[in-house]
Amino acid sequence: MQRMEEIMLLSHQLEFRDCKAIPLISSSRWLVKKGGVTRLLFEESSKYTFGRAARCFKTSVYLFLFTDLLIVTKKRSEENYTVIDYCPRNMLQVVSLDQPLPSQLPFRSEICKNLFQLIMLNNHEGKTVEMIFSCPLDSDRTRWIEAVTPPTSENPNERIYEHWDCPQVQCIEKYDAQEPDELSLEESDVVNVFRKTADGWYEGELIRDGTRGWFPSKHTLEVISSHVKARNLRQRYRLLVLTHTLVEEQRKAQLAQQKNKKS
Repeated sequence: MQRMEEIMLLSHQLEFRDCKAIPLISSSRWLVKKGGVTRLLFEESSKYTFGRAARCFKTSVYLFLFTDLLIVTKKRSEENYTVIDYCPRNMLQVVSLDQPLPSQLPFRSEICKNLFQLIMLNNHEGKTVEMIFSCPLDSDRTRWIEAVTPPTSENPNERIYEHWDCPQVQCIEKYDAQEPDELSLEESDVVNVFRKTADGWYEGELIRDGTRGWFPSKHTLEVISSHVKARNLRQRYRLLVLTHTLVEEQRKAQLAQQKNKKS
């Protein structure tokens, strides 16, 4: 009830002006984290990975992280906010920027502390947007990064998922549980998957009744869902970053060769 009251209050405090309004109230959505950060804006481009700018400006923004959604806002008054952008939580990537920004960006060092980069793979316009934020304390940055980042396992052969990031599978062949911790599946059953192991076993929860257990993945087929879309967008973004890095390295090598020839 407290969660529902909080999100109902927020639905009145958040104003969608330049963004398409979305229904905020949902029984499966609640607020995970909120707080103010400083956004760094570049003169020519807001992108950090693919562009460089000569000047940088700062602006205060307020973030609302829900179980399935991130909303970036600008504070208008003590209790009212204008929505700047938003993105599904499973379409987010976050990177800690421990290294200083490029030396050709001559802005004050006090706003360069505790930086992290937030990548929206599918924002309210369906675009990929990069934002750089500065936090007052290193602990603030750590807490934001941990809140947005999906959980990981120390076992390289295992993958763990949260509710907001989990894939779904549908049963294509009936399976009868062989052990007490296994899940019996009927054809067409849909399961939220929370853990995958390298030997082909999944742990999940039946949508129809919430029963949880293990089952062999060969009896199921992954549902084409927002999770699949998010995974594809993450792979595409990583490829773009690697391509950009390679191009930059080749450009630097060419410049070094030209410099050596002149000398």
